[in-house]
Amino acid sequence: MRYTSISEELEVTKFKKRVEREFEGYFEKNGFNLIEPRIFQKYDMYVRSNFRQDSSRTVKVLSGNSRIYILRPDITTNILGEIFSKWDGEPPLKVYYNSKIYLNRPDGKILENYQMGIESLGEDVFKADQEIVHMGTRLMGTLGRPVILELGSSKYLDGLFKELDLDQEEESEIRDLISKKNRYGLRIRLKELDLEGTVLDHIFELQGDMREVIQRANSHPMNSEMREAIDELESLMEGSSNRYSSGEIKFDLSMLPDLDYYDGIIFKGYCLGVPNKILSGGRYDRLTEEFGLRVPAIGFMIDLDLVTRIRMEEER
Repeated sequence: MRYTSISEELEVTKFKKRVEREFEGYFEKNGFNLIEPRIFQKYDMYVRSNFRQDSSRTVKVLSGNSRIYILRPDITTNILGEIFSKWDGEPPLKVYYNSKIYLNRPDGKILENYQMGIESLGEDVFKADQEIVHMGTRLMGTLGRPVILELGSSKYLDGLFKELDLDQEEESEIRDLISKKNRYGLRIRLKELDLEGTVLDHIFELQGDMREVIQRANSHPMNSEMREAIDELESLMEGSSNRYSSGEIKFDLSMLPDLDYYDGIIFKGYCLGVPNKILSGGRYDRLTEEFGLRVPAIGFMIDLDLVTRIRMEEER
């Protein structure tokens, strides 16, 4: 966040601290305990967990023994190594963090972004999914503007791509077009790959009202992984129907995760008048294996810089 004067910086910092204390109180009330992530992260561990990400965006540091580290670009992978070096998987562990991430910007400067978030490890999958999604919507509800939580599953597109005869480069191109919601570009590329008429040709129709999306999805062929994605989303919403107002949550089966390690429920939160996502998260059971023990795992991060800006605007 940039400031035009020292008085503005002090005002924003004071307001942000107030929001932090409010969110920390909410996390602790729900049984989450503070964990402080390290600033440095092993480069090879991050790349292995995020093989599709552009590694040039990471801020690299060379240690005294010439090993490459990075300033943390993601807090989840940063804290898991510390957690699993001291935890054997029992009992379930619930933590929250309040820290910064660092990324290279296109102009060569370093982006510093304040984030708060929670991680639920070892908890029953259905129970944890309900709790995390509910807590995310509750925090977004403090913004004072209409909000939408888009809910999807990485399993749906992962399962679909397994059915298609695409090489890695072709799949990456299609994923990129879908993530950018580029309907025209996707239509052209599918024609070139002779994939017209497949589910990919209708992928942008699979977003909106839950019932309508499920009905449309059921009209297309599905393998077991795609069916599992639909069933998990439907069960989550049916079990949480009394918690959400109409229109607060939308399904999006075209949703792609921001990070490669998500392997189930994924979600992103937006509010009126702001183009960037406020909140994002999902399930990442598979990632925990990288640290020696597979456990159920889900969490989210909320952009504290954006939240501060929005709430200050609403209170003025």
